[in-house]
Amino acid sequence: MIRLSEVSRARLSHQTAVLRQRLDVPARLSHSIRSHPAKWLGSALGAGLAATLFFRRKPAARPQQRRGWRGALFSLALTAGRPLFKAWLTGQLKQFLVSQTRPNSLWRALASHPGPAKLP
Repeated sequence: MIRLSEVSRARLSHQTAVLRQRLDVPARLSHSIRSHPAKWLGSALGAGLAATLFFRRKPAARPQQRRGWRGALFSLALTAGRPLFKAWLTGQLKQFLVSQTRPNSLWRALASHPGPAKLP
């Protein structure tokens, strides 16, 4: 009777180990990827290609609008003015940063003071 219960316990522990291994999906997936990396890479590339082919959006048809000469002139002015505005803004930013990094007048006065006289 004791021997029969030991055999039953051993069989149950083996079956639970097998069941845990079958239900451990992340470990099984990791093992599969490590053992067959080329197949997984090829499948991923194929799935990505299929997804791009099947689920591609169709471009929306936009009606052709003709701009008048005012619109073209405004667009040209913006295109030409953008570099000028960037240069001006950069200069303003430099001036602001330089004024922020200069020591204030009290520190300048202390820095210009010669300090105690040195003895020979």
